[in-house]
Amino acid sequence: MLARARDLVVAAVAALAVLAGGAALLIGAGARSASVVQAQQNGNELCGWIGVKVSPMTVPFAESLGMTEPYGAIFERPEPNSPAAAAHIEAGDVLTAINGSPLMRSSDFAGIISAMAPGTSVYLDTWRDRQATQVTVVLGGSAPCHTSG
Repeated sequence: MLARARDLVVAAVAALAVLAGGAALLIGAGARSASVVQAQQNGNELCGWIGVKVSPMTVPFAESLGMTEPYGAIFERPEPNSPAAAAHIEAGDVLTAINGSPLMRSSDFAGIISAMAPGTSVYLDTWRDRQATQVTVVLGGSAPCHTSG
């Protein structure tokens, strides 16, 4: 219930930011995205963008993958021609860490990625085919993070 309330507050803030001519990070109730709504781009700094949504990890899903602990986030299908697609991230891969820092909650993903500059190389620890792997993603740029003023 608290997570739903948080999502409603975030949606309201996003709507206000768009109405004010800014940009807001979209965080949906069911899936988290590193996408940003563009309202105004003139001279504003861009947010890091990877082009893939994530879903929360569950104990049954972690167990089915042979993971010892249920943390991280489950990647959904990457957007075509996105940094995630270029890095060969696949739907069902599990993100366990970003630049060596464990990702404990899927809801942290979008904020971490969007806070980085486009062009940044990001090291993602993942779980695929019952083994740990690491991929490097070069972030693309999405809509402005904030308006200049």
